Amino acid sequence: MEWNLKEAMEYYASQGAPGEQGALVALLREVQRECGGIPAEIPGQIAAGYGIKEGLILALIKRIPSLNLKESRVLELCAGPNCRGGELGTYAETRYPGVTVQYVPCMRLCGKGPNLRWKGQLYHGADKTLIDRLMK
Repeated sequence: MEWNLKEAMEYYASQGAPGEQGALVALLREVQRECGGIPAEIPGQIAAGYGIKEGLILALIKRIPSLNLKESRVLELCAGPNCRGGELGTYAETRYPGVTVQYVPCMRLCGKGPNLRWKGQLYHGADKTLIDRLMK
């Protein structure tokens, strides 16, 4: 039998989730076991299914050391007036479909732009070549 998030959520609802925090944590542990980590989209799906805020799920994951989100593939691009990362964002989205591009407020390094952040690391003078290198 293949694992199914909806069925797991129904089971843990019968155990008191989302009001019973222990049942919610047990659901997250099961998701992690079945998926090899908690995929970035799962907290939002659980929150929507239970009618709670996604921030609650994310706070539980952050608070419990044994729970871990799978590494997300989010490319943050500076949206400040001097960086103009829109072209780079379009390039990344079309060339690398699994990547999510987020435009963030000015990174305050205008003289070194375009600026981007990938896996927590800040890069300056970003171009298509840098994006190709980061995605490999």
